[in-house]
Amino acid sequence: MMAMSYKTRKQEPDEIEMLLPWHATGRLSARDSRRVTKALARDPELARQYAVIRDEYGGTVDFNELLGAPSARVAQMLFAAIDADCWRLASC
Repeated sequence: MMAMSYKTRKQEPDEIEMLLPWHATGRLSARDSRRVTKALARDPELARQYAVIRDEYGGTVDFNELLGAPSARVAQMLFAAIDADCWRLASC
């Protein structure tokens, strides 16, 4: 029974694991960033998970940069559609 409860607990991400994506993007407070950095230094498995997250994040950024910005025409069409809905709904 004790082993099962430990296994179940271990399968769920802990607080530090949940902070890894935000650490990879630089969006943590200084305090949380220090906590994550210390945990990464002492836990090789956590450091491996973090490396995977950083790689995925880098790939996502690279892919989005390849897509480029939408054309001015697309932006104009979007804003025109928003304006049309706004006036149709009389919510502006």
